Amino acid sequence: MKKIIIAESIIHAISGHDTMFGRGNIATYLAHTSEEILNIHGARKVDIIISDAALPLMGGAKLCSAIRSDAFLKNVSIIMIGDDTGEALTQCREAGANAVISKQSDPIQIFSKLSELLVIPQRKDLRVSLRASVKGRGADSSFFAMSQNISISGMLLETDRVIEKGNRLTCAFTIAHSEIIVECMVIREERPDSGKRRYGVQFLNIDMKSFIIIEHFVKSQTKPQ
Repeated sequence: MKKIIIAESIIHAISGHDTMFGRGNIATYLAHTSEEILNIHGARKVDIIISDAALPLMGGAKLCSAIRSDAFLKNVSIIMIGDDTGEALTQCREAGANAVISKQSDPIQIFSKLSELLVIPQRKDLRVSLRASVKGRGADSSFFAMSQNISISGMLLETDRVIEKGNRLTCAFTIAHSEIIVECMVIREERPDSGKRRYGVQFLNIDMKSFIIIEHFVKSQTKPQ
């Protein structure tokens, strides 16, 4: 059973996108203040805290510092959500938050990071190959690539085609008899001994249905610990 604390002030950010929280293997606790988060975490030893950088009474940065400096509380993942303006999110990151996300961001970013933090220990050795049809935006034709290490945030493509870092692609592939079509951006390049080129691509604006399909697929391929 995974346990998550969510600050009441940011619950609206996931309203309508709460499929993950309705699962039987996840328990959620709402908190109105930073102190309440500390109390719940102290009693429940939760796995993840999703909080507001401006949450009363101590605020996000002090909350992170209080957790990270306590040997009993520090082993927890923290996602801090706040406004783009000001230094609050930067301070939270420096104080030990695992991720900081703007309130103006797509709610899927929250779920992407949440799912990543929940499944990382189980999928660190995951190797998955899928056949993908990839078409560069503005390119003359499509080309095929092999996809490895797919996750809810992106995947690793292997291909003979030369792709520039920063290029945007449209990737189409099938998982569990469902076609996934998602916009991607190339964020890194690798040169393995095989001679083929490998590109790490990040999913952009992935819809919730595709997100859930990929998440379930990754978990189904996970090696038990």
